[in-house]
Amino acid sequence: MKFSLRTKLTAAFLAVTLILFGLISVFTNYILESQFKDYVIAQQELKNTAIVSTISSRYADWGGKWDVPGLEAIGVSALGEGLMIRVMDQEGKVLWDAMIHNSGMCAAIIQNMGQMMQSRDSNFRGGYVEKIYPVSKGGSTFGTIAIGYYGPYAYSANDIKFLDTLNGFMRLAAVISAVLSLMLGIYMAKQLSGPIKTVTKVSRQIAKGNFEDRIKETSTTTEILELAGTINSLAETLEKQEALRKRLTSDVAHELRTPLATLQSHIEAMLDGVWECDAARLTSCHEETQRLSKIVNSLEQLTRYESENLILDKKHFMVTELIRRMANNFETVLKTKNITLELKGADQDIFADEDKISQILVNLIANAIKYTPEGGAITIETARSALEVSITVSDTGIGISPSDLPNIFERFFRVDQSRTHDTGGSGIGLAIVKSLVLAHHGSIEAESEVGKGSSFRIHLPIES
Repeated sequence: MKFSLRTKLTAAFLAVTLILFGLISVFTNYILESQFKDYVIAQQELKNTAIVSTISSRYADWGGKWDVPGLEAIGVSALGEGLMIRVMDQEGKVLWDAMIHNSGMCAAIIQNMGQMMQSRDSNFRGGYVEKIYPVSKGGSTFGTIAIGYYGPYAYSANDIKFLDTLNGFMRLAAVISAVLSLMLGIYMAKQLSGPIKTVTKVSRQIAKGNFEDRIKETSTTTEILELAGTINSLAETLEKQEALRKRLTSDVAHELRTPLATLQSHIEAMLDGVWECDAARLTSCHEETQRLSKIVNSLEQLTRYESENLILDKKHFMVTELIRRMANNFETVLKTKNITLELKGADQDIFADEDKISQILVNLIANAIKYTPEGGAITIETARSALEVSITVSDTGIGISPSDLPNIFERFFRVDQSRTHDTGGSGIGLAIVKSLVLAHHGSIEAESEVGKGSSFRIHLPIES
């Protein structure tokens, strides 16, 4: 059975409140009963002592003689308080006994108190209890008093009424607390579940491809704010990826359309007899098929590099020496465009796939030469930190606009929208560079300013 978050939170608030209040009630009742029992026992002892003191004082008032009518008055008064006294003189002779005076009333008192205590606690065990006290004055003992009562303790009607009233207030407080906790639970559950429902709604829209939806609802809960921010970031990323995907489809179609159209027109012209099927025409067709093969091979290469199964042939080598060799390979092109290439930094040793690092450098240097005008300069600088080696390829070329900079590592993305192959290739080179860098657990970043040049910085771990 499934329940909503609001129902679970409300039930949790209510359950916690009831459990806590129940525990508090149990402990409070236990402590109260214990303390009240001690209080009743102490009060009983005070009553006994008061009767003994009264009889001792009256004995002196009677001139040192026992007055039976006076004892009867005291005994009858004590019966009203549930106490049954028996007074004996110095020789042990019974002067007055409540049991003899009114045995029926004494039995009724014991029975009533027993029923009252049993009605409150069916497990209570009590009965008739009697205590003996000496009657003395000035150090002289002139008799004894036996005081009987229901014990070990007994609550009066007022005591039971007080305890019942107190328990009633506690039950009322429990009901009020339950209602308040239920209201608070509903409110808190609404505050928590409301934003989550909004997140769920937006997530469903994202799943349907509606990436423009955003979570605008605010919350005072940090985790919910983080969740909303994450969903918004996800939507923004997916929206960008969707736009890039559409652009990729268009770019792939554009890249393939030109050579295919050229091939089609050439072949149709030769089939129609407009052109003669000679070596020159066939060579032109062959060049177009080579362009198609190059695009397909680049895509296959990129897919292979982006796969998790890419195997790197890693070894220790001097990356600075590799940079020098790669720079020498471009010596002719550099001289043709009158571009200077400067190497900076000390020799650096890394553990990586030398062939893949060579491919990274070839792509970056070729791009730098391609977009740097005649008389410009290219700088390749290496640096080292505790855990990584960085390689920075900078040029004084045309630069990249801020709007294009975030997309330069995407497939088929080219700053040159004219898409002529004189100024740009297939647009896969930088995507391959990024894939190879990530395969080495490294990172790559680009900085550029239009009209001043660009810098590509690679960070590679020294040991992987």
